[in-house]
Amino acid sequence: MLTTIIAGAFVLGVVVIVHEFGHFIVAKLGGVYVKTFSIGFGKKLIRHRAGETVYTLSVLPFGGYVKFAGESELSDEPEPDPGVSRGPLDEVPDSEIPRARYFTTQSRWLRAAVLVAGPFMNYATAVLLYAGVFLFQGVSVIPTTTVGEVVAEGPAAQAGIAPGDTILSVAGKPVGDWYDVESFLIEDADVPKNVELRRDGETMLVSLAPGHEGGRLTLGLYPHVSSRIGRVQKGKPAAQAGIGPGAVVEAINDTVVTTFEDVRRMVNDSPGRPLYIRWTQDGLAHADSVVPDSKDVLKPGSSSEFMTVGVLGIGPYSERRREGFAASAASGFNAANGMIVQIVGYVRQLFVGQMDIKTLGGPILIYQMAGDVANWGFDYLLLFLAFFNINLCIFNLLPILPFDGGHLALLGWEGITRRPINRRVREWMMQGGFVLIILLMGFVVVMDLARCSGSVPGGF
Repeated sequence: MLTTIIAGAFVLGVVVIVHEFGHFIVAKLGGVYVKTFSIGFGKKLIRHRAGETVYTLSVLPFGGYVKFAGESELSDEPEPDPGVSRGPLDEVPDSEIPRARYFTTQSRWLRAAVLVAGPFMNYATAVLLYAGVFLFQGVSVIPTTTVGEVVAEGPAAQAGIAPGDTILSVAGKPVGDWYDVESFLIEDADVPKNVELRRDGETMLVSLAPGHEGGRLTLGLYPHVSSRIGRVQKGKPAAQAGIGPGAVVEAINDTVVTTFEDVRRMVNDSPGRPLYIRWTQDGLAHADSVVPDSKDVLKPGSSSEFMTVGVLGIGPYSERRREGFAASAASGFNAANGMIVQIVGYVRQLFVGQMDIKTLGGPILIYQMAGDVANWGFDYLLLFLAFFNINLCIFNLLPILPFDGGHLALLGWEGITRRPINRRVREWMMQGGFVLIILLMGFVVVMDLARCSGSVPGGF
């Protein structure tokens, strides 16, 4: 529980600070008077003035805001009486600030830059996090090029690739691990690649191009992965039984297993039921009865139906391949941009009804997920932080008030009509957006609580 709280606060705190700092620094550089920089909402716990800005930490750590001079002109928010004495930590009324420094008196281009800066900082942070993990930890690779599973009717099956084939090269480039296989095939995805295979001692050549499924690229093939264990999640059944990284699972319930897929299938099929597992580690044989935890996940190919599976908290064996600075930077951009494509596809599916709204999560689920990935390792927590930064970047650009995208849409409308939108209309749009967000937040929090109780998917 403590890990979950710390990891969740870390993730939410970083994404909020990064986002609001983007607004803050561009506004400062543009000469806008910044009254308040707040992390969280509600009652202010800590306040500190530095220069003309009051920095605050508030009681509800689910967001933050930057308040500019002149924003009172956009609403009916009452201004402090300039005749009333103020303390050193109170906001300065707009009436005492030069109008030339109001946010509302700046050019549309500067206001647009201030609005875009928040989401952009989240994107840039995600790129840096991905690149940093790849540079210092290396890229996680499956050390094989042998095909383990081929999806029926998928691109690989249609190309004639079969389980047991060993991939030697893609588009004339030799491959050394599964990371090479996937990256070479996905590169210029619309162009079919010649894939050199070895099958039963003979070499053959096939042509393969990725397909599309649910807005994602798919190859329709998976690597042959041994039953050797890679990562082990802290606090989960495998760790409690003494199974550690590098262990090789030999049998489950007297059934011999040779691949990680064998292990996954048998564990997934046994939620809450004891499994007698035999494994070897560091040359020693071990055996114990282990009860998989139960976890609800989406059924394959479904956007609304869930199924309960068993989990032990183990991952397949992989190796780390170190990359240089340039390669890590390129991989960071590719990872961030690939995540944008996936999330945009998810949002599109939500709006057209192809994805169930129950798959959304709120702050409780964020804390839960942060705690889960932290138990896999700090590098996994950094990758989750990168993923969440991309999430915040995209959702903040939705053209709905009070998101940054909503304000950008209004600026665009003002640019087209050459006059500001009526203040009353703006307030109605803002209030409607707040109501929508509150309703959505209430819904996802209820869903989070239900997940915690184990009554719906995602229980823990």
